[in-house]
Amino acid sequence: MALAAILAGVAASVLVVTGLAWGLRTAVDPPSSAQPIANKGTVVESMSIVTGSGKRADWPVYTDSSFTVHKGQTVVLQITSYDDGTAPLAGVQSMFDSVRGTVSDRETVDGKAVRSVPNTDVSHTFTVVSLGVNVPIPAAPTGGAVLVVARFVARQSGTFLWQCYAPCGSGTNGMGGAMSVQGWMEGHIHVVGA
Repeated sequence: MALAAILAGVAASVLVVTGLAWGLRTAVDPPSSAQPIANKGTVVESMSIVTGSGKRADWPVYTDSSFTVHKGQTVVLQITSYDDGTAPLAGVQSMFDSVRGTVSDRETVDGKAVRSVPNTDVSHTFTVVSLGVNVPIPAAPTGGAVLVVARFVARQSGTFLWQCYAPCGSGTNGMGGAMSVQGWMEGHIHVVGA
């Protein structure tokens, strides 16, 4: 009976991840008839990924997990990670090791432009499925930090959930704990105005 419950849980997780992967692919490949958005300037948003802090010292956490920008702005996302742990992606999740939805589908890792992070080096992601944005974050060197910078344009108004899709949480599939708690491995981007 316990094995059946575990298998049912794994099957449900696979269906959720597959649906999210399909949604991200659909969002990343918008119709060619999409109207261009006028450039509304640039805004810099900085976040850090830290471990060993707060009430749950065993959970990694993004600082400044929610922010507001204006439609049409180029968002320069700067993520400094101090987490030296890895959370390799499996199966359909492996698509989250590629940069998507950013300017030229690139990010910089410590100043070097990349289109993906090797799966075995992935520690976290910053993924906004509904905006088609995926920014993989590699593990920091032990005792050090890694700086990831990505640029994307806020093309539509609304409030958008971002999440980490690397299985860095608790539970048998790594998707529990910090992975499902607002302000830890997920937050919101509020895009306002026209």
